[in-house]
Amino acid sequence: MIALSSLVLAVSMGALPADPPTTLQIRETVQRSIPYIEEQGQWWITKKKCVSCHRGGNMVWSLALAKRNGFEVSQKLDEWFDWAVDKSLSKNDKGKIVGLGNKEGVAQILLSLDPSNLKPHQIDTQNKLAALLRNGQQADGSWKPGGQLPSQKRPITETASVSTMWLTLTLLVASNSPEGSQAVERAMKYIKQSTPGKSIEWYALRLLLSVQTKDAKLRAEFVKKLRSQQKPDGGWGWMVTDESDALGTGLALYALLRAGLDSNDQAIKRAQQFLVSTQRDDGSWPVKGTKEKKKNNVEETAVYWGTTWAAVSLIESLPKESE
Repeated sequence: MIALSSLVLAVSMGALPADPPTTLQIRETVQRSIPYIEEQGQWWITKKKCVSCHRGGNMVWSLALAKRNGFEVSQKLDEWFDWAVDKSLSKNDKGKIVGLGNKEGVAQILLSLDPSNLKPHQIDTQNKLAALLRNGQQADGSWKPGGQLPSQKRPITETASVSTMWLTLTLLVASNSPEGSQAVERAMKYIKQSTPGKSIEWYALRLLLSVQTKDAKLRAEFVKKLRSQQKPDGGWGWMVTDESDALGTGLALYALLRAGLDSNDQAIKRAQQFLVSTQRDDGSWPVKGTKEKKKNNVEETAVYWGTTWAAVSLIESLPKESE
């Protein structure tokens, strides 16, 4: 704990610590984030009774990944996952299936599943949720962003591209149907024509898609681009021009790792340093709002997103058993 305190002190004085965090420090950081993720996620379920991109998907994805990697998580995780699935497949008071208005959240629920170890009932769940994602694809191959996402502090066209990329990535990972393949083909035509984004999320997703589609040329291009966007403190902002935060850093770190960067790569080490050094005492990370009207202040939903992405990316950065 002394070493971790030194990391925090070094960053508060405006400089990254000389030594990168150890595996133990990274694991301690992730474990500290889990109670916050659980408590705030449970609060959303109990008080809001809503499965949305605000909580449900991020919650079950980060906790499921943590559990698979040996972290202590609540025994209620399976209950929370089942609630998120059932809620997504249920109908609202207007008779519309809830998940159709929250496809980004449904995508996160699907990505929480371990594709290498699916149980029979999970395959059925996967197929039902993937069918929701295919619904509503527009003639140009895109999907409209759901909920309050259109009010984010980036062009609406970029938010539409990001939502489309999330759904496409998820269908590539979690759907083997002919209908899913056709939807992906249409979406990729749209994505390839999209204008370069102003958010790190856009670049991270283009990299993740290049990895999933085995496009080596694009993979190299977007690895280079994300590297160039890393800031002196080791992080990335959610918007390219923003100061570093856990949301942008988590997205970029996760994408670079999925693209095959070694855990000893300096870009990876510096990102780990930033995240370990900037965690708050309650296990969360401060993140300013992603909405245009809330962009100047640390905002609770952005904090939750940033905290789950910090946890996911740090877990992904841990040495594998073969290393």
